[in-house]
Amino acid sequence: MAISFPRSDILTLVGFEPPFTFEPVSQQEQSRLSIGTTIGKDLGPALWFASYTTEELHNDVMVDYQAVLASLDGIVNSFEAWDLRRPAPRLYPGGVGANDGVLAAVNANNKALALTGLVAGQVISRGDYLSFDYSGGRALHQAMETVTANGSGVTAQFEVRPHLRAGWTLSIAVNLKAPRGIFTLLPSSVTPTQTRGKFGRLSFKAAQVLP
Repeated sequence: MAISFPRSDILTLVGFEPPFTFEPVSQQEQSRLSIGTTIGKDLGPALWFASYTTEELHNDVMVDYQAVLASLDGIVNSFEAWDLRRPAPRLYPGGVGANDGVLAAVNANNKALALTGLVAGQVISRGDYLSFDYSGGRALHQAMETVTANGSGVTAQFEVRPHLRAGWTLSIAVNLKAPRGIFTLLPSSVTPTQTRGKFGRLSFKAAQVLP
């Protein structure tokens, strides 16, 4: 059976434990004029970077999982990834009691959006993630403020980061219950470590990919 990408099982086949990271990295540079004025330049949207470490695995399981990672052909093929600290909305563990939404509005500077299609009174907590597909790729954003849907399931506009990239369309489905980004491995980042006897861990790093 052919393996399809992005793989959806990379973070579900085994357990994980600290240390791990999930952070947005800005594409920016800074320069200074001779008079001392500092100029900051934004070269593109921030991208999510992540690092993961598996729990201690028996060698047989470790070799099996290493083969799964090898199926990605290094940086060539993609997989779904997310923040292990908040895989679902803060107030709705596992997504139970929450609806996914629909993109209803985006403000002029692409920093804020509004959603519809939620449960009346549904809360999007600061730090919650949301994702949606667009223009051949997938956006992954984090709420910068807490907002509550009104009785019709509509939110006020709330800020997100990174800023929305061009290519989004209104009325697109927005995943709130299990938001996922599309990532590839960073070169040469898969590191197996033997811990004791027939046991070890695997660590790897990944970066979000956009079209």
